[in-house]
Amino acid sequence: MREEGHLVLEPYQDHLGFWTIGCGHLIRDDEKDELMNPITEQRARELFVLDLGVSIQDAETFYKGMNIDDNVKECVIHMSFQLGLPKLNQFKKFKKALADNDIETAIAEMKDSRAYNQTTNRWDRLIEKMKKSI
Repeated sequence: MREEGHLVLEPYQDHLGFWTIGCGHLIRDDEKDELMNPITEQRARELFVLDLGVSIQDAETFYKGMNIDDNVKECVIHMSFQLGLPKLNQFKKFKKALADNDIETAIAEMKDSRAYNQTTNRWDRLIEKMKKSI
């Protein structure tokens, strides 16, 4: 939850204008009836646990068969949480660098992304974590 900041119990628009609630939960069209209103802290935590589970599964799909350490895996989970698997899969050079266990190139690919420019502080923290695996 650290990267998402804190629990926000009322819907808000994120930096890209998407409706969000809780710990960075993107409100889907089929959730608007429930989530375009204030929620309880318990509901926010439930959404976070669900979102984290999806992010872990998506990250495992992304790095399946790669020989990367737990530190790098955690970074990919963070990226998955923020981006979702479809956008994460667009990081083809990043994925190839991970598959080659070339962490320096993977970091360069992270920096050369729209996500880095949109959330630089968050990605700088991920990059610092990735550097520990060099």
